[in-house]
Amino acid sequence: MKRKSNLFVVFAGLCLAAAPVAFADEPQNPAQKTMDQTKDAAKQGWQQAQDAAKDGQKKAADMMGGMDPKQMEEMMKSMMPGEHHKTLLQYVGDWDVKAKMWMAPGAPAEETTGTATAKSEFGGRFVFMTYESEMMGQPFEGRLILGYNNNTKQNEAAWVDNMSTGVWYSTGNASSDGKVFTFTGTFVEPDGEKKATREVTTFKSPDLYVSEFFETGKDGKENKMMELTYTRKGKAATMKPAGGEPSK
Repeated sequence: MKRKSNLFVVFAGLCLAAAPVAFADEPQNPAQKTMDQTKDAAKQGWQQAQDAAKDGQKKAADMMGGMDPKQMEEMMKSMMPGEHHKTLLQYVGDWDVKAKMWMAPGAPAEETTGTATAKSEFGGRFVFMTYESEMMGQPFEGRLILGYNNNTKQNEAAWVDNMSTGVWYSTGNASSDGKVFTFTGTFVEPDGEKKATREVTTFKSPDLYVSEFFETGKDGKENKMMELTYTRKGKAATMKPAGGEPSK
């Protein structure tokens, strides 16, 4: 019983330290506020996150007296959202989507429209997106989870939809200004062929971003297979140059 009690105290300490407070005051849709309001809210939320993290670390350390202070600090730091997670908030909102798909290299593009809704979850640690459209005349629905892994120092993405039984998992990083996200992964065809994939998402403005998807086949050539243009609902598309490396 004593061992179980100690384990419960340790678990409680970890949960307390990792409480999702980092973006409690972050606006759901920063583009709808003025720049000054956004900066003030971000500053206030960030300060609360730092204060809560320090308080949580102290309480957890008191409960887990035997742990090395440096290990405790590293553990607490890995649990908390940071600057990389803030860049993911650009995805948050309700979007109208225009899609172009190329079924084969050189083939004409098939065009369709859809909608997407993205929300910040678990205290700003992840972004959950729901996508709805049509594909080949059939209703199409997908789910995306985006995050940043503090331990691996990479962005991570997982995609599932109603026309597949697999999880498309990819990893990558953002450009230095946080406006261009590049992900790479592997896709397995029904015949078992593995294809390398690359996704480049470029934020043109707070209300417009474009996601481009590429795949590399057996011949080693990379081909563009899809392009999605997201425009925030109720906002006219405003084109602004994005930083970072351009997509190839």
